[in-house]
Amino acid sequence: MKSRAIILLLLMITLAPKLFGGELVSLKDFLKKELAPSAKMTKEVFQLKPEHRTVLKSIASHAEEDAFSFFYGKSAAGALEKACTVVPQQGKEGPMTIGICFEPSGLVTSVTILSSEEERGKKVAEESFLKQFKGKKMSDAFQVGSDVDGVSGATWSSKAVAEALRKSSFAFKTFVEVKK
Repeated sequence: MKSRAIILLLLMITLAPKLFGGELVSLKDFLKKELAPSAKMTKEVFQLKPEHRTVLKSIASHAEEDAFSFFYGKSAAGALEKACTVVPQQGKEGPMTIGICFEPSGLVTSVTILSSEEERGKKVAEESFLKQFKGKKMSDAFQVGSDVDGVSGATWSSKAVAEALRKSSFAFKTFVEVKK
């Protein structure tokens, strides 16, 4: 009987973050999934200048970033195949961490919620919500009710994900696209 209680306790500790918020996907697992097909993986950090912060605040009112990190998947010859960034985002009930990947052309290839404290906004971490971003252009508006379908009962969380897309699109256009 004691061993069952210990197993149950260990199972609860292991599953608690997935059931009650917190980390959903580790950064390592996210990058492995997204960049594994590439021959090379690299990272680059871009510091924001004051003029970048001004533009970023105009498109994302909750933006607090000082820098953006991009993780690249490159071919053996060094050609960019995919660029991913992970951005912090304030949700309604707490912080979120959202991973966004782009093709070299600037099209969104994937959006993944790595961590979230959202209780009522859990549905924004589901593929049924996130798949709508695949294939969108970095120049899209990413506005709930316009080109983004929100989740009923999770409007704030939906808006937080949309804002993360605006921030990461700005960073891709400003720092990555110009380097190609």
